[in-house]
Amino acid sequence: MDLKTPQDSYIGAETMSEITSGDILTAILFQAGGGLVLGFAAGYASKKLAKIFLLGVGLLALALVALAYLGIVTVNWDKLALLVERALTGAQATAYSIQSFILASVPFAGSFIAGFLIGFKYG
Repeated sequence: MDLKTPQDSYIGAETMSEITSGDILTAILFQAGGGLVLGFAAGYASKKLAKIFLLGVGLLALALVALAYLGIVTVNWDKLALLVERALTGAQATAYSIQSFILASVPFAGSFIAGFLIGFKYG
């Protein structure tokens, strides 16, 4: 007769002696493989969206310069520069928070970054 304690019924109640190095390797490979695939998809999509976004920004800037040249609109260039500076500061703060997240989950994040760079290159 096999007597079990209530703690044995919980999921993940294995002792450290029951966890093999193969289990650990499988978990790391699963995280790394998932990170690589998701990173590739994110990098590919990011590059496509960045191209569309930059095309729109370029056309808007060109239109503003042309309309200002023709005297149709007056652009407050100092205010525009201030808005751009604020946007870049916000993006920098976001990058720092992403960096802290990456350092917290190294196997997934490392493979995600590799996949992202590959996807961004081929996107």
